[in-house]
Amino acid sequence: MRILDRYIVRECVKLLVLCLVVFIGIYVVVDLFEKLSRFLEARVSAGMIVRYYLFRLPKIFTEVLPVAVLLACLLSLGGLARNNEVLAMKMGQIGALRIALPCIGVGLAASALAWAAVEYVAPPASERALNIERTQVRRLPAHRITRDSDIWYRAQDDRFVHISLIEAQSGLIRGMSIFELSPGFDLLRRIDAREAAFSPHGWTVQDGYQLELDKNPIRITPFTQMALSLKERPEEFARVARSPEEMSYVQLRQYIDRLVKSGVTATRYMVDLHAKVATALVSLIMAILGVSFGLRTNRSGVMIWVAVCIPMGFLYYMLLVLGISLGRGGAVPPLVAAWLPNLVFGTTGVVSLWRLRG
Repeated sequence: MRILDRYIVRECVKLLVLCLVVFIGIYVVVDLFEKLSRFLEARVSAGMIVRYYLFRLPKIFTEVLPVAVLLACLLSLGGLARNNEVLAMKMGQIGALRIALPCIGVGLAASALAWAAVEYVAPPASERALNIERTQVRRLPAHRITRDSDIWYRAQDDRFVHISLIEAQSGLIRGMSIFELSPGFDLLRRIDAREAAFSPHGWTVQDGYQLELDKNPIRITPFTQMALSLKERPEEFARVARSPEEMSYVQLRQYIDRLVKSGVTATRYMVDLHAKVATALVSLIMAILGVSFGLRTNRSGVMIWVAVCIPMGFLYYMLLVLGISLGRGGAVPPLVAAWLPNLVFGTTGVVSLWRLRG
């Protein structure tokens, strides 16, 4: 790496770290004030609140990183332009694209870091944060747990319910088992069903059998359809199921495959799957935008571009939320829904940077 490259990278990284600290701090403070009344009402300890936000940090980091990269690239090159260093580089026959390359490299590294966070760090951390919210704030019983896509749930009548798959929107369940135990935890009765559906009249299970171990002899009763007495509603099971943000890309891909094989529509999850990749690359796109703006600044124009860039960062997230909503609703294909903001901003950045090549 050339001395000039190291110098630009160092300036960009210093500003990136500063922007990250500021944005993460603002995010946590605003979120804390928003949730403070709920924390106080639930009597959540200060230590537990700190743990909650520590577990949320990886997710917060991935959300604020693109805007931090945008500003870091803009301010680093803008600072060089303000000190006439960009002019000196150009007089030394160094083109604008070559000057921009170190900052684009920082953006690429930030995207790789974001992907690592989304894939390996954020899912388990988000799950821990959500568990704190469920058990400490909403006071849901801790014994209602989920592992991977399987759900284990202790019902109100102390029966244990195992669910293989649940479609969050319709509440349709594929693969349900119910275990009824004695006070000494001996298995008395077990119901296994291929499918379970909820209606205003209650639960109905289909294609399974009922095993009664408290009978002598043991009785096995197959059924094609049977009414099931269960107080819980589908949304109570769906609440403890893993959300896409608690799953890595591989886990979500496997979950989608299971849904499709079971005949369940997986459109909303496909949108989330594509969004994981699309959002990881946002930092690279923002770096391209940032350097194209930074190289256009003059000695007094940096703050003007800062005022332009911050709304652009929010505009990106507005487009992303809109696209994901349209994709989940089936209005646009999942791939288009997740990648449209990247396409719009990426094209803008590349065209803007290409015009500076001379």
